[in-house]
Amino acid sequence: MFNLSGGRLQCVHAAVEPFPVRAVGEDRWLENTTTALRALNAGHQWTGPAVLVLPAHLTLTKQLKTPRVEPTKREKIIRFEAEQAIPYALAEVVWDTVLSGQRDDEEEVMLVAAKLDITTQLCAAAQAAGFTPRRILPSSLATLAGYRLAQPAQAQPVLVLNLGARSTTLLQVEGNRFVARTLALGGSSITQQLAENQDCDADEAERIKLSERSAGLVADAMETLATRLAQEITRSVLHFGRQSGLANPARVFLTGGTSGLAGFPETLAAKLKIPVDHFDALGAVELSAATALTSTDLIGAAVIELRPPQPAVNLLPVKLRQQENRRRQQPWLLAAAVLAVAALVPPIIHYRQVTAMARAKIAAMEEAMAPLRAREARNRENLARLEQLKAQVAQLQSVQDRRAGWQQLFTGLQERLVKVEDVWLEKLHTIPPAPGVPMNLVVSGRMLDKTNPLAKVSPETFTRVKDLLAGIVDLPSVSAVEGERFDNSQPGILKFDFVLVIDPAHPL
Repeated sequence: MFNLSGGRLQCVHAAVEPFPVRAVGEDRWLENTTTALRALNAGHQWTGPAVLVLPAHLTLTKQLKTPRVEPTKREKIIRFEAEQAIPYALAEVVWDTVLSGQRDDEEEVMLVAAKLDITTQLCAAAQAAGFTPRRILPSSLATLAGYRLAQPAQAQPVLVLNLGARSTTLLQVEGNRFVARTLALGGSSITQQLAENQDCDADEAERIKLSERSAGLVADAMETLATRLAQEITRSVLHFGRQSGLANPARVFLTGGTSGLAGFPETLAAKLKIPVDHFDALGAVELSAATALTSTDLIGAAVIELRPPQPAVNLLPVKLRQQENRRRQQPWLLAAAVLAVAALVPPIIHYRQVTAMARAKIAAMEEAMAPLRAREARNRENLARLEQLKAQVAQLQSVQDRRAGWQQLFTGLQERLVKVEDVWLEKLHTIPPAPGVPMNLVVSGRMLDKTNPLAKVSPETFTRVKDLLAGIVDLPSVSAVEGERFDNSQPGILKFDFVLVIDPAHPL
């Protein structure tokens, strides 16, 4: 368990659960790891995210080169190269890449892959033991981070060897550039050779190997391992020089369990003809009391998590990675929700105050406008009554005008009858008007012919009647005289009928 204390990496707790020595060379790594994980967390129940580091023999490492192109094209190129470099279908592995260097117009990319079933089972075992995997790192990148923490000022090209039990991680580092390779050589070869030479079991051979008093017994085994390592290192350096243009390393740094064997760095240095030193990342880590930490890979994994940016990949299965991303986003989403709510509080308070002030102003205005509204209501009532009175006045005026019209009509008829003489009206009645048609009056009357009382009326009488009709037409209320009919059948009397068409402008 690590944290940062004043910018310095601090290990607050470390626990070790060793594998049985006899299981090192067997294919029971996952089974032993599951057992160890449960034992590590037994009685502690450590919680929080965990980083798992895969040993070199469980990962495939390849160096790729891509032209400097835009990210989308670069991803397509890397995916194509991955399909060619990985000897399994991509659906069967978990793989990731990291930029390992740049040259001219090329980018160097390190491809790391692991079998999906192994990483899935490993994560399930970690979860069953109470851990929450956040990242799965290959040993090569964890070793690189641990080396750079321990040797931050190293400028010359170097080789970094992490000597494990079953395999060795080889890193060639030159400035910001690095390449990696996994060698199928480890400390278990010394144990096996000791077991054969001393005719003992693997556990006893391991005790002999780690004993400080048995340097002579392990010298031959170390010599064999150093010879094979030197051969592989020479081939790897030549290959990296041809492929990536890296300079020959000036120094070799060792870490891992086997690197602690007395005399091994000197034996390897004699083979390689360059200095070989043991580097210890513990010197850059602050250790709490009674903390036993020996793994450079664990320190490197802590550096990657707590002191970014560092070259890193994540071999966590996609489903678990998505779950972890959601889990990591939850605090940010919660914080964003809290910030959103907090950001709304000042405007809400402000607008509540504004609303309260506005409501107070509205209440004051309502109080001031109440008498005005009452006055307006009374005015509307008075105006309505005024309109009613106007209608009544108009109606009365119309009645008055019609009455005056009838009086004028009768007065005019009387004047014209007196003027003509010897004529009287017998009947006058109205014709019900149709819509839009002026009202008409039917008039019947007689005229006396005093000059011919016993004979038919003379033409002079007809002339007098026509003059009467002509005078009636001149009345203001009359627009025309229609339908004249005359009857002279009675001696000395001329009967006449006609229709008075009333002028619409002077209705009756």
